Amino acid sequence: MQASGARGSIGKASYQAVRKHIDAGKKATEAFKLVAQETGRSTATVQTAYYRVARSLPGGGGVQLRPRKKAATRRAAAKTVTATAAAKPPARRGRPPKSAAAAAPTSAAGIARQLSEAAEALVAHIVRLEKELADSRARTRPTLGTPRVGARP
Repeated sequence: MQASGARGSIGKASYQAVRKHIDAGKKATEAFKLVAQETGRSTATVQTAYYRVARSLPGGGGVQLRPRKKAATRRAAAKTVTATAAAKPPARRGRPPKSAAAAAPTSAAGIARQLSEAAEALVAHIVRLEKELADSRARTRPTLGTPRVGARP
C-alpha cells in the first residue's frame, strides 16, 4: 500500500478542515464530527490529527496545553533532594505484597521449595478426589440379587 501525498499531509488537511468549520462558528466537537463524516475516518482519528498538527505550529496553534503535573513534581522533587534522602533506596513502585510470605521467592531454592509445596498440595487433592469417586461408585453400584431401578424384568 502506497502513501498518497507527502508525509503528514492528511493531518494538515484534517487540521485545515476542522479550522474551516470552527471559523464558520461551529464548536470543535461538531467540527471533528463533520470532518470525520466527510473523510470517512473516526472522530477520534480526526481529533488526534488536529491536535498533533496544532501542537507543532508556532504558539501551539491556539490549543491550550495543560502542564503535566507529575513530571513537573518529579523534577522539583529531584532538585530538592537532600544528602540524607539521597542515601535512601528509591521507593518501591506499585502495590506492596500482602505479607512477606506472599512475596515471590527470588532464589532458585525458594522457587524450587514453592514448586515442591504446590506439587504436594496437588497430590493431596488428587488423593481426596479419588477417594470421593470410589465412595460414590460404591454407593451407586447395585448389589447382586436386587433389581436395578427402572430395569425391566
